Amino acid sequence: MMLLVTTLALGVASLCGGLAVLAHTERVIAHTHLRAVQTAYAADAAGRLAVAAVSLAPESAQWPSLGDVGGLTAGSRLMAVGPGELVDLDGRTLELNQAAARDWPLGADTPRWRLMGWGRLPIAPAGAAPTAPRVAMWVADDVMDRDGAAGDDANGVIMIRGEAFAAGGAASAVIAHVRREAGRVRVLSWRPVS
Repeated sequence: MMLLVTTLALGVASLCGGLAVLAHTERVIAHTHLRAVQTAYAADAAGRLAVAAVSLAPESAQWPSLGDVGGLTAGSRLMAVGPGELVDLDGRTLELNQAAARDWPLGADTPRWRLMGWGRLPIAPAGAAPTAPRVAMWVADDVMDRDGAAGDDANGVIMIRGEAFAAGGAASAVIAHVRREAGRVRVLSWRPVS
């Protein structure tokens, strides 16, 4: 009888321990998924902010060489995205330009990404958590330009990249191709990238 009670007690204890581990795992998965969804939406918003900035001066010759997203370019190019987690935007720009040189080796026409804005989204509530996603936006000439100058746009099409970063290494990005025509900007393509 004592052996039966001991066996049942051990079985119940094992079951409770297993359920506790399962509950903890579910919480971790849910939190990770939430961060991934938040960064995806933040990257999308960053891309839309960059398109809006280009739309303010659609016929200006300054894109992609000059021009910024207003209200986002203040502060260090090292963004804190979580406790002890930093994103080096100069380093990220270098990575993007190295990838462009590898993927599109077009000599003088190879796109050169230029950081045009970074920080917390202006639509984030004032009481947003300090670990709310941070965003960065880059602009580059498109690969079909063929004008021999990566900083000049001859065909009216430029590329915009919006990225979002959050605590725990969560990150998401979108790339858009936009055409500047007749006093407006039209989005030609929009896709999430990894």
